[in-house]
Amino acid sequence: MDTMNTGLDANGGNKPDVYDYIENPGDKMLAEMLQELVNNVELCRRGVGSQRRALFLIGGSGSGKSTALAHHFRRMPEFQPRVNEYSETVRPLLSIEAPKPCTTKDFAVAILEALGVPSKARQSEGQLFATVKSQFRERGIIFLHVDEAQHLRRHSTQQAINDVQDRIKTLMQIADWPLHMIFSGVPDLADLLKGGHGQVARRSLVTRFIPLTVLNNKDHIQGVLSEIVEKRCGLLLPEELQTDDFIGRLCLASSGSFGEIIKAIQAACFLVMRKGKDTVDVRAFAHNYQRSSGCMPSDNIFTAARWSEIDPANALADLATPETKGRK
Repeated sequence: MDTMNTGLDANGGNKPDVYDYIENPGDKMLAEMLQELVNNVELCRRGVGSQRRALFLIGGSGSGKSTALAHHFRRMPEFQPRVNEYSETVRPLLSIEAPKPCTTKDFAVAILEALGVPSKARQSEGQLFATVKSQFRERGIIFLHVDEAQHLRRHSTQQAINDVQDRIKTLMQIADWPLHMIFSGVPDLADLLKGGHGQVARRSLVTRFIPLTVLNNKDHIQGVLSEIVEKRCGLLLPEELQTDDFIGRLCLASSGSFGEIIKAIQAACFLVMRKGKDTVDVRAFAHNYQRSSGCMPSDNIFTAARWSEIDPANALADLATPETKGRK
């Protein structure tokens, strides 16, 4: 997860950039699967590649999916632009965001728009996808990343999902071209792996960015707290922020989302620095949480005694308009 350059440290060396990438607990598996796709490209060129040419990265909003993928795309040379023997720049990766709403025709148009290729309203879906395939080959695009890919399941009927699956399958079967696809999105994205006789599921790798908990991720979260507070911001991290109780509050307030946890830590540090203080405390987290959630003081997860019984999704429940019988 990307986390203001803070200048020089006490010894005159460069301090770490607050926005440098911080490793997500799911990064190891993601990196392995991306490398598997990269390896499979070469195997496909030799005629012995696996049919698994897609990777699905599924996780809740704020879990750090897009940031993690951008990090690995930058890190791995196979995703980077290169200059070919004709001194032309070849970009093997095309990354787009699925439009909303998104029919299969909208999907094709979105790809062409990202490539700067005009499309005509009267073109059929088949014609559009034929153009997409030819453009991939002509431009040397080997990897297609679709973010917010849950938008592809515009309708929840199995037939509508089957139609999307058919298009995904055909893109992975371009004659003599080893296109591999990466889909990232929220849990609804899993619908694209269901049914359809497994035509997409058996051609895909799947990994998740699951919510963090004290039980499973205490050490990692403590490491992130220390990294951001002490190393990157040069502030003091008191013992009260290293307890199971505080980490539990931080996880709940962020719904377990890794990206949101990092943002909460950063925001607390920035608030402390603006006030000219040198120690991050619970009050900074509580202040920011109240501002972002609009909760009542009694429902502030960082200060409430029975914080584990609070649902962050209900922070504004007291403002809800009561239902009136017979209202139309």
